[in-house]
Amino acid sequence: MEMIDTVGDYLNQFPYFPVLHSVHCLATTASIRSQPGSLEFAHKHPLASLAGNTMIINAGGILVAASLGKPLMGPFANVMNTFTAIFMWWLVYFGPGEVAFNLYKIKPVQILLMAARETRRCKKILWAVSSAAAIFEGQWIPIVLVGALGGCSGKFLQTTEESVRKHSAEMSRGEFLQISFVTKASLLISGILSMIQIGLIPLTIAQGLFFCTAMLVCVNLGMSLAGLPDPFHPIANATWKVVSIASKEPAKESASKVADEDMKKDN
Repeated sequence: MEMIDTVGDYLNQFPYFPVLHSVHCLATTASIRSQPGSLEFAHKHPLASLAGNTMIINAGGILVAASLGKPLMGPFANVMNTFTAIFMWWLVYFGPGEVAFNLYKIKPVQILLMAARETRRCKKILWAVSSAAAIFEGQWIPIVLVGALGGCSGKFLQTTEESVRKHSAEMSRGEFLQISFVTKASLLISGILSMIQIGLIPLTIAQGLFFCTAMLVCVNLGMSLAGLPDPFHPIANATWKVVSIASKEPAKESASKVADEDMKKDN
């Protein structure tokens, strides 16, 4: 029993970041990438792919927070955790030579990753149970249900991600599939005002609000009256070239294969 207590204490004190979180991000992303159509969807709709992947990685924190009435953005508060999830998504889908994804497919590596993931899952369940116990003191049913959400939430959100991915061609062009100027501008202005708020930009809130408002009004007037194009397009195109610089474009390959099969059927 003393050895069990020692190992249990070690697991309880083992830091979540960077090892367990990085393994969780890599294994989750590679698992999603393994599904049919996932790679093509990521090349065609990278923002939707990244959003769905990040939501599944943080599913436990999101659903536990929702169950306990806590801020849903809490799981994204840790900058390093969030950037690790984004980097792993890029590495698995667009990394040079598909090294990360091919490494994941090696059985001994999968066994090691599985052990680390299940360790992380148990720690996540313990965190959820402790968080629920602090609110539902002595009420074991909500404590058990919230604890279970801490370990299996990814399966719930993965259904939503799969639905969006498989039916993206039939869906209307939403913000994740084709992001609009309004959303891009909102993200930029939010970033500027946030940096002013925390002191990274030496302006007052009033000054920042004025400049952002003037910028947004002028750009909107130019687009509506003078027919100017979306000013974010060059940035988006350049960003996409950087993101996909080391990867192929499977969407075009799969499309050509489908066309070849259709020609064979016609013949």
